[in-house]
Formats: sequence, structure tokens, C-alpha cells
Amino acid sequence: MKPVSALFSPGSAGKRAVLLVALMLCSSVSPMMMIPGASAHESANDTIWPKSGSNDTGWVQLDATGANPLTGGQATADWTLEFAPGADLSNISFQVRVDGSDGLMIEEPMLVASDIGISLLDWRGLGTLGAADSFEGTNPHEGRLAPNSDSGATWTLPSDAEITDLVIEALAPVDPAVSFEPIDLAIQTHAVHPYDGRMYIAILDDVLVLDYNNDPPIIDMLEFESDVIDMEIDLTNNLIHMLTEEDGFFAMSLSDSSSQTVLPDASDANYVQFNQFALASTGDVYAANQDELMLWNGGSWANVADMNGAALAMIEANGILYVSMDDGGVARYDLASGQLLSTWSTANSLHSDEIVEIAISGNQLLFASPDAGLARYDWSSGFWLSTWNDGNWLASNDITGLARSGNTLYILNGDSLHTYNTASNVFSGSQSLDAFGLANNGQGLLTWPTGGERSPSTELILVSDGDGALVELTPGSTPLNTGVLLLGSGPTSGQMIDATELDGVLFVATDDQYLNRFDTQASRWIEPVFIGADIARLSTDGNHVYIAAGNGAHQMHSNGTVLQTWDTSNTDLSGNEVNVVQSDGSTVVVLNEFYGEFMAINLTGSLPVVFESLALSQGTVTDAAIHNEVAYVGTQNDGLLRYDIVNDTWLTPWISTGINGANEVPVAVVGDILYFGIPGYGVARKDLSTNEILLPLTESSNTGGGSSTEILPSDNIYALEANGNLLYIGTNNGAIEWDESTSSSSSFQLGRQWDERPQQFFDFVVVGSNVYAATNIGVCEFPTSTIDIEECLNVYDGMPNWATYSVGVGVSNTYLFGGTNSGVGIISISPFDVVGEWTAGEQTNNAPVVVVGDVAFIALDGIGIARYDITNNEWLTLWTDDNYLDNGNEDATALSVDVNPNYIWIGGADGFQLLNATTGNEVYDIEKSSSLFAGNGDPLDMILKGDIMYYHDGASSDNLYRFNARNFTSLSALDAGAQVGQNNGDVNGMGIIGDIIMISVASQNWWQVDGSGGIAQWNTSSNSWGDNILPIGQVDRVTAYEATSGNMWVSWGENSLQYMAANGTMLGEWDEDDFDFPIREIIEYDGEVLFATEDGVARFDESTGTWSSTWTPGSGLPSDAGEQIYELWTDGTDLVVGSGELNGFGQFRNGAISHWDGGTWNNYETGSNGVPNGYPITMTECDGVLHIGIYANNGGVARFDMANDSFLGTFTRSDWSEDYGEVSGVACDGAGTLYVAFYEDEADVKKYS
Repeated sequence: MKPVSALFSPGSAGKRAVLLVALMLCSSVSPMMMIPGASAHESANDTIWPKSGSNDTGWVQLDATGANPLTGGQATADWTLEFAPGADLSNISFQVRVDGSDGLMIEEPMLVASDIGISLLDWRGLGTLGAADSFEGTNPHEGRLAPNSDSGATWTLPSDAEITDLVIEALAPVDPAVSFEPIDLAIQTHAVHPYDGRMYIAILDDVLVLDYNNDPPIIDMLEFESDVIDMEIDLTNNLIHMLTEEDGFFAMSLSDSSSQTVLPDASDANYVQFNQFALASTGDVYAANQDELMLWNGGSWANVADMNGAALAMIEANGILYVSMDDGGVARYDLASGQLLSTWSTANSLHSDEIVEIAISGNQLLFASPDAGLARYDWSSGFWLSTWNDGNWLASNDITGLARSGNTLYILNGDSLHTYNTASNVFSGSQSLDAFGLANNGQGLLTWPTGGERSPSTELILVSDGDGALVELTPGSTPLNTGVLLLGSGPTSGQMIDATELDGVLFVATDDQYLNRFDTQASRWIEPVFIGADIARLSTDGNHVYIAAGNGAHQMHSNGTVLQTWDTSNTDLSGNEVNVVQSDGSTVVVLNEFYGEFMAINLTGSLPVVFESLALSQGTVTDAAIHNEVAYVGTQNDGLLRYDIVNDTWLTPWISTGINGANEVPVAVVGDILYFGIPGYGVARKDLSTNEILLPLTESSNTGGGSSTEILPSDNIYALEANGNLLYIGTNNGAIEWDESTSSSSSFQLGRQWDERPQQFFDFVVVGSNVYAATNIGVCEFPTSTIDIEECLNVYDGMPNWATYSVGVGVSNTYLFGGTNSGVGIISISPFDVVGEWTAGEQTNNAPVVVVGDVAFIALDGIGIARYDITNNEWLTLWTDDNYLDNGNEDATALSVDVNPNYIWIGGADGFQLLNATTGNEVYDIEKSSSLFAGNGDPLDMILKGDIMYYHDGASSDNLYRFNARNFTSLSALDAGAQVGQNNGDVNGMGIIGDIIMISVASQNWWQVDGSGGIAQWNTSSNSWGDNILPIGQVDRVTAYEATSGNMWVSWGENSLQYMAANGTMLGEWDEDDFDFPIREIIEYDGEVLFATEDGVARFDESTGTWSSTWTPGSGLPSDAGEQIYELWTDGTDLVVGSGELNGFGQFRNGAISHWDGGTWNNYETGSNGVPNGYPITMTECDGVLHIGIYANNGGVARFDMANDSFLGTFTRSDWSEDYGEVSGVACDGAGTLYVAFYEDEADVKKYS
């Protein structure tokens, strides 16, 4: 018996190791299976072998089983053929057959004859036999067409394989779009693939599919017939649904992107046009338009509620569906009861009727408006929180984006991005969008979480201003901005003023005071530079770009940094309007056309600045050029002025032509000959080596018999261009080539067709072996060898207009730019085609402050130390590394006073410096390399306590560092991270209270957000760690009260009530099992501490350390008092309680004001006695009268006379003449002046005497 075994790799866990292989042994064996007779008697149990023969097994299918991907066990199958003992086998043929189209295939098989150790087939490492499901090398394959094909994707197949089915799944990556007009890529909606992390972004009628790890990141573009306005991920059905503006719903499989039909599109009889839709937690689909909120019942849409405006946003929270309506507020629909709840609008609780975005942050709903800021509603407690707007925390009332990552809420607000720490309930910072390189106001925020091979490695917040560049913000990183995701780019304006090229960057001045920059290598627009004034001219000397603008002359680095500015502040110029700047690398010439002023500046400083107010007969200066250290200045009526830079002297002007009214005077230099074209005269010539005026080139006579210089087709000269020893001259009636070496000329040869016969030549540029001319019929191409016309490109070829007045060439001589009165045509040189046009479109990290004496010192990271004289109200000289700071300490991150009151500590990128606060002289220097400096990053939050200086280095470690600032000795570091159980955490900040340094440490891991880290407390007196303050979750309201005993009571929102001794020792703590939070007020009365709770007035006796019974309506409080207590007030004798009740729907029913005069309760319901009906939430006594703020739409301030137990009247909106009444606070100063604050956006604080 010779068994043949098949061994197969178990493969990956996602593949089945199933053998579907047919083997054939076609044998012609002679002799075979033959033995001599061994017995004379045959029985039923005998096997009789013939003496010889053959055997054809036919096709045999083997099924390999037993693979185990977890253990690496192989799938096997055995096939046994029996032969006579001692048989001799010959003429054996063996075939293997697979058919992937019929499912007959196997992954990496190996066939062996195990008894004899012969390998019959070894396919290991070659993939699947019978099918090829991946390319060799990188799979999936990524490549670019070059120019129309890509040959980098290959398979290896058996030589005789027959391919029956070829299926290629291909995406179409898209490079970022490049426009020569301003672009506005408004992102309407987005979604993230739940498994591989790809992002879908809808822009108009296209959906871009992004893979963060691919280059380019746009891996596919889905095109629709109308705008895509909403998207939702359907995990239950493994789909992504897309809603279009006019064509209904579309769906795609999340597995293979195949199109699916689920919800009706425009071709369906059940089609309804919607604005927004949502997949509810109930599994139902809800959609809304301007008239209805509808439910999909599986076969048709059913109305569940009426709407009052187009749906702008839709979200579900806590079983309630919220739908914002255009100018109609927010509709609310209870999914459980199927009932429409009351609509929120400015008529009741909402701050604006136009809500453009709704987001969830913890237990808060955030309502973003374009005109009234951001409203916040705590849906868990049913209470509105204060609105954020430009009157408190925000830069503007226009909210354009919301995103949350971890404990940080990001608010896009006009041209600013605000960050709010939801753990500490404080705004943690604000950054201008221009710090991220964005020129426009923000348009949206997108969160791209990590998870899947197509997602970023860390969660990103993407900021869009509509110009196609999404700024990547990495929460928790420093700096926050970590990159740019480019979707497209364009200039700030399509109207070009001038252009020049330097180091592969095309600088384009536009009519909106921006200097746009186009990277010709990357084929994208990069960050523009705002000059701040109209730009007149650009030029370059090969090292820098020079800008003539309405605010002076500027020298710019190739990276866009302005290196130097010359204006009225540092020169003798009479005005900042500079019209021309030219440089030859060592000297800069500046012209002010309005005042007729000339200035020459030596860049090395070896020569003084030359300034001249030119005495011209009439007109002013027009242009300038520099050659061989002579500056040539064109004028309107005084010819060509010449200034000898080295000898600081004016040479004789060239004005002998008799032509004084030239508007344009083109200039060129060939060898040592200077040419300048004079309209109406010809081309004047000057030998610069001898200063000899040569015969001008003039118009040829009609007789044809003139001199050798009478060669011009017209004396109206438009253009001069040098090409080696040749000069091209463009006129009003043709063009010629002038050879100075032979004093000969040749005319440009024109074609026979009308579109090959230009007449006016306005400009030239030479590229390689061709000269290109800007003419009255477009841009024309002439070989320099023959100057015989090849072709002209005009309007029919894509030029913006017929007449082209200027032509220039881009970097690498790849593109031409043809300027017309209607824009600029972009022309590829090879092939010679119009490929586009430019036309007019429609379209510091921290600042620590320390005061030493009368001077405030402000650390400006990246700038230096600003100093402000408080007494004299003026800024002093800035400290930088040019005067007092070490190199690197301009990146100042921390400041501190010193043990010497006249010294100040500076912390920065170079370490520490101790400086004399008056003189700036250095007293002591601690470099980062010094043993006194600890940590890996820059020092932050320096605190001097006694002789010890404490600091930390932020996210670089979790330690609290220190050294002795008096004797300059090092001290050991303190591990704050270990103290709060957060090794390798990030230090977010620290401060000091008394002798206790409190240092905040949080996890640096993105998945540890809520509840990580804590506050470690270092006692500087005992040099020991105190109790940690650990997180308790989100706190929306904190109420604190220090009792007469010195003990402190703190109520933390919905979480807990803490009772602490004066030394910080915890005396007691109670949570939601003990109280119905929040506690809105804490006071002392009659030897007890009283607490305003949701269930009455809780009472604590500090003398016994026990709780007394709670006052409730009818038990301690008047029976008609409210159960929920909003406010408590006492003067030690009288006690006033503000309370209220809600109905069964959680809505306000009535309020009550209860007065205890020491012996009797009197109760007054709001809504009577002249008191507005609302919440009594704030109280203050002013001139013997208790003023009670009533929160309601028509609220006010009730005035209560406690002595007579009566109300004296109420201040209402009629008294302050404003259309709002939601009183939020009342206060009284020592002069008896009452102050009233309101919840209304932009409301004033009213004052009454």
C-alpha cells in the first residue's frame, strides 16, 4: 500500500482550509499488480492478482479536513492505492485539476507520497490553487496612471491555467482639487464607517470617501444627481443611508459598497422629499421636511407630527427626538408614547428660533445658532443652563461647529475655536483660526475617531473654513494642530494683479490684498499671506520676493515670511504707497509714484540709504530696473533717469528722444546694450560699457530705403524681450527679431489663416527653443530658429479673452500664463494647450503674568517677555533673545517671582533664567543640560513657596519638579502621577492654596476619558502628600458655604455633598442615595445649616454632627409651600424660602415665597399679590427691603417688606423697558444700589438706587 497524503496550511482565520482538488493518476503499467499463484485452492478470502495490467483511477476528489487556525493544525486528506506486493510500477502519469469558478480550489496545498518520501506538488507560499484573490506584493494595490496605465499589480498563475472569471474591486482615488478661482467646499454632512474607519464627506452632490492612511486620502468619489444633505449609519442592516435633496434615499452596503434599496428614492411611488432623517433607538426611521415629521412603516411614510419649517438638524436623546426647524425653534417627539411635546422657541425657553446644529455632550443637549450663541439643556434634570454667547465666553454669536473628544468640547465660533473642559466645567482656551493657517471663518467641525485600518491612529478633530484644507487637531497634543487634510485648494481671489516665481513657488498678487502662493511641485495652493494693503507690483532677485504695496515695500522669504518692510516709519518716504520694488540681490530700489520719490537701500548695510524726491517737470515715476550697479528709473515725461549706486550719483538722464508722453516704456538688456521702447518714437539704445547713445531702432520708411536701423514695422513699441544676443520687439503692427551682433533684423512670419495672423505684439517670453508672444488674437508660438508661426491659442481654445497683454512662464518651464482683461489663461507648453484660467470669482499657547514692583511681566510663547509699566500706563521694551533672554527663552512658558523681590524667574525652551527685573541683567542661568533642571519638556506653572521653586513640564511627564531658589541646589522630583494612580499621565496644570500645591494629572490615553487621573495635593509645610482629590463625574452646579464654625460645605452638582473641616479633613460625604440633588443654596439659621434640595429643606446640626428632620410642605414648611426649594435667605432673624411645584408633565405649576418671622410662617404664592408667577430663585436685602428675583418669561423683582409681611410692588420689564423678564440674579452694594441680571442673551445688568 502506497498512501498519498495531502497537507494543507490552515491559512488565516478568515479563510477555510477546504480541499477541493481532483487528482488523476493515468497509468500504463507493464508488468503491474501481478504475482505468481501462491495457492492451488482459491477461496472467498483470497485476493487473486493478475500477472500484469493497467489501472485508470479517473478523477478523484479529495476533501481536506481538520484545519485549526488557532493551533496551526493543517487540513489533510489521505488517498490509498493498493498494489500487489513486489509489483513494479511504470508509465505513471499524474494530473491535478482545479476549477475556481466551480468552487474547486485549495489554499497552498502540498501533495506527498508519504511512504516513499516523494513530493508530488508543493504550492506553499503561492496562495490559492484554483483562484487568485490578491495581488503579489502590496494588497490592495495602490498606484498612479503614468500617463494612462499602471502595471504594478500582478498575479502568479500556473502556466496552463485558464482564467474563466476575473473580478477586480477598484476604487478611484482622487487628488485634491486645484482651482484657479476661490473655492467653497461646504461640508453638508459626514459619517464614519463603523468597521474600517473610513470617512464619508458630502460636498454638494458628491460624497468623498476618505482613507486617512492612503495617499491621496480621497480613495473614492460617489456622484449623485442632487445634493447629499444627510447620512446615517445603520448597524442593524450593515448599511449607510444617504438622503439627497431632490432624489430621495440611497443606501450602500458597509461590507462591499454595493447599492441597496431600502428607503424610497424619487422613482418610488412612496417618495417624499425630506430635509433630515434619523434612525431611532427603537429601530424606526423618522424623516422631516418643512411640513411633517414622518415614520417609515416598512411600506410607506406615515405622518406622526406637523412641522413649522424646513428641518435643519435632527437628534435623539433619552427617548426624545429633537428636530430643529428653520426659524421655527425645536420640535420634540416622545418616541415611547408617540406624542408630540411642546415646541421650544424664543417664545418660551429657547435662545434662538434658528438652530443649525444639535449635539450631545454628557447629559447636556447643545443647541447651536447663527445669531444667539450656544444654548445648553440638561435633559437628565430637565433644567436649562446658562447660554454661552459673545456676552460671556464666546467671541461671536455665530456657532458653526461642535465636537467633543474626551473631556474637551470644541466650539467653532466665527474666526475662533473655543475649548471647554467638561470635567472641570471651565473654558480652557481659545485660538484664532488664522493660527491654524485658515483665512476664513469656520464652517464646521468633524470628529474622526480611531478604529479600523482606514482611520487615523489617534482621534482627530477636523476644522473646515470651506477652502478645501481641513486642519487636523489632535486632542491632548501640544501643539493642538498636527496637520492638514487637503481636499482641494484655490486662491483667495481670481483677479490677478501680478505674479513672480521663486524656489518652485508661484507668488500671485490678487485684488483682495492677499499674496497667494502656488506650490508648482505639489500642484496645490498653499497658505496665502495677507499683506494688508493693495499690491501694485511683485519682483524677485532670485533670493527673495519683493512686494510693492499700499503699506510700503516688503522683502519676503520664499516660505512666505516677511523679512523686512520699508515705509514711512523707518524711511523718509512721504507716503506708504509704493508702486515699484526692484532688487539685484545687493540693492533694493523703491519708487513712490504719487510723490515721485526714489529710494535705494543697500541690503548689506555697507552703503547709506539713498532717498531722493525727484524734481520732475510733470508726471511721475513708472518703473525701475538695475543693471551693473546702475538703477534705471522710468518716468512719464522726463525720460529714463539713471542712478550710479556705488558712487551715489545721478547720471545724465536719457531724454533726448523728444517723446515725453509714454505711458509704457518696455526695457531690456542684451549684452551691454540697454534697449527701451518709446511709443511713437521707436527703440532707444545705450551702450552701457561706454555710455554711448546708439542710433535708435525706428520705423521703416515707406520707400524702403532707410538706414539699417529703420527696421520697425511700427514706432508704437509694446514689448522688448532678450534672448541671448537677440532682441524681440513687439509693436502695434507686427514684431521683429533684432540681432545686435550683425545689426540685422528678421520679421516674425505669420500664417495664412486669420487665427494665425496677429497684428499687435504686447509681450514675449522665451522658453527653450520657442518664443511665445502675447498678441491681439491670443498667445502665439514661434520657433526661435525660424520665428515662423506655429499656432495661436485664443478664446476658442479656452483663453478668457481675445487680446492677451502679458505672458509669463512658470517654474520648470512647464506652463505659460497669458494675461487678458478678463483673467489669466493657463497654458501647458507641451502639448501647447489651454488647461485652465484665472478669472474673477463671485466668490500664543499661554501667557503667564507676574507683577514685580509696578511692572507686569507677560510671557508670550514664541515672542518673549512683554513688560507693562502699570503706574505710567505704558509698554516697556520687549525682552527677547536679542537683548536679555537666552536663545530659546523667547519661547517663554512660565514666570515666577524670586526670593529677592527685585528679581524674576523666566522659564522657557532653554531652561531657567533669573533676571534683574529692573535692568534685565542675568543673575543666574539654569540650562536644560544643568543638573538643576529636571524634566523633559519646557517648564510650566512655576510656583515659589518659601525658598523652593516648583514646576512641571505638562504632557512630558507626570512629575512635580523643584529646586532651592535661594542657594540653587537640586531637590528630588515628586511623582504626582503615581500618587493618583496614573503613571505616565499628563499634568494639566497646578496651583497653590495656602501651603498646599494642587497638581492635576490625567490619563494620556484617548480611551481613558471620564474618571481618569485626579488632583494630587503636596503639603509644602510638612513635605508630604495629602489626600487626593479624585474625579466624581460631570458637575454642572457647585454650591459652597463656609459655616461660622470654619467648616466647609460643598455640593457637587448631581453627585455629592461634602463636609470638610477647616484644615481640609473630610468630616462627611453624602450622595444621591441621601439627597435629591442639586442643592441650590446653603445657609445657617438658628444653629443649623439649611440646604435647599429638591425634596424640601434639609437641616444639619453641627454641634451634634447629626441630621435633623427635613422641612417639607406641612411639616416644617407651610402646607401650601412648594416641594422643590430654589432659594434660602436669612438675616439671622427672618428666614425666607423660595419654592415651587411641577405638574405631572414636569412643567412649572406655581411658586411660593414663605416667610418665617421667628414665630410664624406666612406663605405667598407667586402669580398673586402683584408678584409674577415664576421661580423665586434669587434674593438680596437692600435698604431694609428683601428683593426676590422671579424667573419667568414675564418675571421680575418682587419687593418684600419683612417687618410688615407685605409686598411693596414688583419691578417688571415695563420698568427696565426691555423685552425680557427672566431674572437670573439680584445683588446689592454698600451704597444701597440694587443690581439685576437676566438670562436673556446680550441683556444689560440693570441698576436701581
